[in-house]
Amino acid sequence: MKARVTILLLLAAVAFACKEKPKAKTSHAAAVIFVVGSDAKVITPAGEKAAAKGTVLQESDKIVTGPKSQVDLLLPNNILIRIDKNSTVLMQEFTAAENGVQHDRLMLEKGAVFSKVARLDKRSSFAIHTPTLVAGVRGTEFMTEADASGTGKVAVIEGKVGVESKSGSSEEVTAGNQANVSASGDTSVGKVDASTQSKMASLSSIADIKAADLQKFQDVLANQQKILDAASGEKAVQEMMQKKDANIQEQKDKAKQLIDDNKAKTDKSIQDMKSLTDEKVKKSSEGVDNQKEATQKKLDSMKENGVDAAKKKQEELFKNFNK
Repeated sequence: MKARVTILLLLAAVAFACKEKPKAKTSHAAAVIFVVGSDAKVITPAGEKAAAKGTVLQESDKIVTGPKSQVDLLLPNNILIRIDKNSTVLMQEFTAAENGVQHDRLMLEKGAVFSKVARLDKRSSFAIHTPTLVAGVRGTEFMTEADASGTGKVAVIEGKVGVESKSGSSEEVTAGNQANVSASGDTSVGKVDASTQSKMASLSSIADIKAADLQKFQDVLANQQKILDAASGEKAVQEMMQKKDANIQEQKDKAKQLIDDNKAKTDKSIQDMKSLTDEKVKKSSEGVDNQKEATQKKLDSMKENGVDAAKKKQEELFKNFNK
């Protein structure tokens, strides 16, 4: 019972640290410090390139190793990662904040990684995710595996690791033990088996890197952080200007819409008046035409009657003259 409470507290602390990040946060970077083989590559939003010593990795970059390669990474605060052959690892989150607080998440899509995590600030967090589990720590040495079928494994050399499966079950894995997580999320904990022990021993040699070499790469990351911080400031200004431009454009669009609406109303009023006038003119023209037609008929009638009367009178005169 006590162990389960400890696990829940550890996982809750990691979850809280991931959610409750201090203000003024930026993204930090990681560095490739060693590469074995020639078939490892770095995939970034800009494309892909061969993984090489000194390559700087940003959040959302991905490392893909081939059947004959391994890649070692260094994160701030001396977090060391070895990515084994045939592995794919996404740099899911690299968050740095004030007072050295950082939050790091790597997504192991497949393969294996060994992690050596120094004691972190209680507000910081480090986690390895796989499709079926999350392994959260603050200071330990452990290996995480994930295969194509969805099963996962966490084995611990030193310290302890809180493991939560996708089904929601939580376990604390201590030194010398391993947690096996099925594709469905079922978890079992036991002693590290021989093959896992052998693999961990091979991958853990990353811990033997010289302190002087570590410091060189830490200096590289520190300089990179300055660049990122400056870029973050520039980005904030750019975003502010873009927002301002967007507001101005919005006001312009509203003004144009108002003008267009008023114009449409004016045009409609003019059209209505024109239609009314045209109707009146039409009716007036029809009235004139009808009057003209009636007058013409009357004239024609009068004319016909006058001619007939004249003819009759003439006939009577002729009659009298012949007598």
